[in-house]
Amino acid sequence: MKGRVVGRGELVGKLFKHLSPSTMAKIQRSVPMAGRINHYEQNFAYILTNVVAGEEKSRQDFKRGDVTFMPSGSMICIFLQDTRSYKPMNYLGTLTSGIEVLENARRGDTLEIQSIESV
Repeated sequence: MKGRVVGRGELVGKLFKHLSPSTMAKIQRSVPMAGRINHYEQNFAYILTNVVAGEEKSRQDFKRGDVTFMPSGSMICIFLQDTRSYKPMNYLGTLTSGIEVLENARRGDTLEIQSIESV
């Protein structure tokens, strides 16, 4: 995954198709995509998408840097700290660099996801 927060920096991550194959295929068809960054408390940053997918190998415990898809809100989420989510999410992979860019992002900044190559 390659993305950027406009005016703040780049994000790079590794996403794995076998973790959520159907969800990943739908997200890949929607790329490039962009959305306004929101934060859920200090737990994760997310953007709303037009991707519609159900639960797929979902889980609720995540580590800092994990990239997930929340089916109930059609959101791509990136965790900023280790968290137990109250909603199940489809795990996609993890950021390898750039988490500090999201930590410093403000509400209203735009996250652009430019490409997703799953491993």
